[in-house]
Amino acid sequence: MNTGPTPFKKRENPLTKNVKPVVVEGREKYTATMEKELRRRVKIASAMKGVQVSTFIEEACLEKLEREGL
Repeated sequence: MNTGPTPFKKRENPLTKNVKPVVVEGREKYTATMEKELRRRVKIASAMKGVQVSTFIEEACLEKLEREGL
């Protein structure tokens, strides 16, 4: 059993080396999970509307909040 440091050096991903996260003022990145069928429908609907999935979801959330008076 090896109790000390491993003899292997961790490799760096050349695709993410020196990559800085994109920060947009006043916006926050999020991750969501949903049913596969719902995600498929959202992807289709956003493509038909010609917007990104994140934009489509953001618009849907705003519409729901407005409907509910929040």
